[in-house]
Amino acid sequence: MGAMTSRREAWKNWMAESVIVADGAMGTLLRARGLPAAACVEEATLSRGDLVYDAHRDYLHAGAQILTTNTFRANRLHLAAQGHADKLRDINARGVEIARRAAHGAPVWVGASVGPLKVMLKPYGDVSEDEARDVCREQIAALAEAGPDLFILETQQSVVEALFFLEACRELAPDVPVLASLTVSREGRTFFGDRPVEGCRRLAAAGADVVGINCSVGPADTLPFVEEVARSVDHPLAVMPNGGYPAEVDGRIVYLSSPEYVAEYVRRYVDLGVNVVGGCCGTTPETIRAISRLLRGRPPAGRQPSERGTLVVEAPAAAPPSSPAETPGGFFGKLGTSFVVTCEIDPPKGPDAGPAVEAARLLKRAGADAVNIAENPMARVRVAPMALAHFIEQETGLSTILHMTCRDRNLLGLQSELLGAALLGVDGILALSGDPASLGDFPAATSVNDVNVVGLVKIVASLNRGLDFSDNATGAPTHFGIGVGISLTPRDPEAEVLKLRERAEAGATFALTQPVFDLDDAARFLDRVRDIPLAVLPGLLPLAGLKQALYLHNEVPGMRVPDPVLRRLEALPAREDQMAFGVDLARGLLEGIRRIAPGAYLTSGGRRAAVLADVLSG
Repeated sequence: MGAMTSRREAWKNWMAESVIVADGAMGTLLRARGLPAAACVEEATLSRGDLVYDAHRDYLHAGAQILTTNTFRANRLHLAAQGHADKLRDINARGVEIARRAAHGAPVWVGASVGPLKVMLKPYGDVSEDEARDVCREQIAALAEAGPDLFILETQQSVVEALFFLEACRELAPDVPVLASLTVSREGRTFFGDRPVEGCRRLAAAGADVVGINCSVGPADTLPFVEEVARSVDHPLAVMPNGGYPAEVDGRIVYLSSPEYVAEYVRRYVDLGVNVVGGCCGTTPETIRAISRLLRGRPPAGRQPSERGTLVVEAPAAAPPSSPAETPGGFFGKLGTSFVVTCEIDPPKGPDAGPAVEAARLLKRAGADAVNIAENPMARVRVAPMALAHFIEQETGLSTILHMTCRDRNLLGLQSELLGAALLGVDGILALSGDPASLGDFPAATSVNDVNVVGLVKIVASLNRGLDFSDNATGAPTHFGIGVGISLTPRDPEAEVLKLRERAEAGATFALTQPVFDLDDAARFLDRVRDIPLAVLPGLLPLAGLKQALYLHNEVPGMRVPDPVLRRLEALPAREDQMAFGVDLARGLLEGIRRIAPGAYLTSGGRRAAVLADVLSG
């Protein structure tokens, strides 16, 4: 037996001899034993090593044959967010050391816990694959140096991310076995849409010694996925369910399944041929004791090999048959065939939709085809734009374009809001990052930003195909026009073109620009993006006066007010004359834009909608 394969061979031989019982949860157990809710679980390895040590000892006495280190998310990104980035190496090393010391020489293995990064990779988020690989490699290097017996890549939400960790394990510690486990929802997919059979096959093909499922759902909900994987994946399997479904009791998250209940389901997994079992969130030493009594030392059950083998990857499930494509009406029915205009309306500060509805009526009479409804502009609290959009559509028949920011909702909330908008008849979505919450009415509010603008565009495009973010069918597709914002006078035109191209490739169908005050500026930029397959609608803002023009020119990124316009405003001392000039300038620009673009986007800069009606009526 070669030295480079001895430990992996020992692991393989152990699995061939008997079922292996791992331990249970660490994070939920430490919380239940007094670790404060705000404390970083992984850092407790340094500051509360006694608590971690006692947890390991209790699992050992309960019959666990693998002690899993308290290093679940001891990676650079998570530790930095918790204020412990400088402790990465110490936490990972101490995690292995405490588990080894708790074993007291008993014939158990120390498994190095490696959880998910929990970040959105590009294009959904801002983390590149190279950066993610580097983060994964850094944690694996710290753990490998400490000398664990086994790597446990657990609760992995993405096969791609799990492969980054696995790649690092194979490079830095080729002799150490790797258990790679995915977490799946009740719909049978990971957070990023991987099906367990396909995911387990890919991990096995990449060199994982054991593959499987853990966390997410309770023992009963896990069983169908275990049955599917056991039938279809010819590779050693591990399954570690939660202790039931989480519930809040007296302000604490608890898992209500009894140890005996969990153990009975784990026995069923073993009957299907699972090799390694244990528990995840909500399980305790009592759970592991019940499992150990039933299964420790039991020979593994045989499994019927799959004819397809481990290297076969199932084709992704096709999107559900959708209803016949709806022929868009209103704004999106005209876009591309005739010139269209959309005007922005700010939602009211209080629960009175009357003035906004009247403003929409006025704009419709003046010739607007749609209204844009902003979402908490300048990070200041306003009525929810979806509610106002519904009122306006019902009362006026105008198409509505809903501004949706990445700032205010997590991934769950974004999708729920989008489905609700479709239900209420919203026609289009303008995907925006949103002004930082720290600049608004409530500077302590959190900016969520689970995804970036490209990620939000991809989510809307997926819903238009009848699939959510994880590729679960929604029952019926949405039919949104998908918009993004750009500048026609950016400081770096090449970067702006690349940004627009990326957003179009993600699924955007139109773009609304910041206001322009020079037709030549608009024409030059539009010429640069003629080959990008989306409609660009230049923005127009009737200037209120010299003060506003100077502010926009000097303080708003991507805005340029030409010198001739500034000089003309300077020559008009009366405010009324400056405002009249602003309307005349916008009218002239609108006529010019009719010749070079498929439409225009009008915004009032916080003034009444009547000023936009004046521009349209001119």
